[in-house]
Amino acid sequence: MKKFGGIQGVIIGAVLVLAGCEKPHAEMAFHELDPNFGGLQGGKTVKVVGRSLRLDIGYAVYFGKLRSAQVSIQSEKALLAVTPRRSTPGAVDVTIRADNGAVFVIKQGFEYINQRGNLLNDPEAP
Repeated sequence: MKKFGGIQGVIIGAVLVLAGCEKPHAEMAFHELDPNFGGLQGGKTVKVVGRSLRLDIGYAVYFGKLRSAQVSIQSEKALLAVTPRRSTPGAVDVTIRADNGAVFVIKQGFEYINQRGNLLNDPEAP
């Protein structure tokens, strides 16, 4: 077996040490919804924006105490969740529960609005 000395030995040793190290993973987080408002009737698909999402686990998204019936992973940076129906307008916390036990809360992250059948920013609306 050939012995390596000097600079070659240092380089080979460094490569072996680095090869055994795992790349650190950024910590998963969620920080906003896009859009962050919708009608009381629910059914609106919103993007739950975050970072370092794990693609190998599932997620549940709650708007206040109401669970979204449909959640999908869009990418390592976002989930898509469909808003549930709600009876009263107002802002609610959005809670994301990951299958690995992690829980994230976006305080007042989504606002339910009473559209009364009108389009937003409709100049003809009463």
